[in-house]
Amino acid sequence: MMEFTYGSYNLENGGIDDGDDTRLRRQLATLAEVGADGWAIQECKGWSADGFRALFLAEQVLDMRGFLVPSSHHGCDLAVFIGETPSLLVTGVRHEQGTPYWHAVARVIVEVKGFGPLHLVSAHLAPSSPVQRLVEAESLALIAKDGAVIAGGDWNAVPAVDPDPLLDGIDSGHARRKLDRSAACAIEEAGFADVAAQLGNRTSTVGHVRADKLAYRCDRIYTTLPAAAITGYEVINEDRPHSDHRPVVARFDLASVSHPSGDPSQPGRPDTREVGVGD
Repeated sequence: MMEFTYGSYNLENGGIDDGDDTRLRRQLATLAEVGADGWAIQECKGWSADGFRALFLAEQVLDMRGFLVPSSHHGCDLAVFIGETPSLLVTGVRHEQGTPYWHAVARVIVEVKGFGPLHLVSAHLAPSSPVQRLVEAESLALIAKDGAVIAGGDWNAVPAVDPDPLLDGIDSGHARRKLDRSAACAIEEAGFADVAAQLGNRTSTVGHVRADKLAYRCDRIYTTLPAAAITGYEVINEDRPHSDHRPVVARFDLASVSHPSGDPSQPGRPDTREVGVGD
């Protein structure tokens, strides 16, 4: 089995509180325990300050190579982290910045031994406007055309298939915007599968800090890989929440499918060898 694990997490204000990175250090320690091959991170606020001190801290604790992309709004920079090994090598970056994206899209291309190129994405859709989110979601179709993609992110609205969350005590305007499913539907129309939905896991990732916040699956991992490649998914429920979002983790078996390029000469055909990406 050629296993690949990818997680996604919104830090909330970069994990830094009035210059204190204690919360960030706790967050990074939690992520490091997962043993993932890569992470999509959102709201890396303040990470470019002091000579990128927070970015280098994250690389050290996670033992990964980090790629930070500036956001167009609110300082909500995005990042992708990759645990490079001889079996998993970064071969390029194709970040998306500016129009049509409210923040940005961080994208790193890796070469997975025995599989081929894989595009890893960190996304953060617009916080308030369903119209803006729809434009962003439809633009993600261009990324889907580039090959095998795994995209983690804060999608800022309910997923396409889940029932509506409880609305008790929720502002009506806020509820209307967050219950708009048009962006989620557009993402799936572009060929992305919602990993948690595929496995029937509807655990909320937000709404656990304050009673007046919607509880729903805001943080999700999508992939253009076939359903046969999806082997696991979990929401990390910390005893003491470090953010208003919870980390999510998806697991894949890349040996179970051919590479989406459709070229028989490409790697990615089923392989009986025991190959661990992280080995």
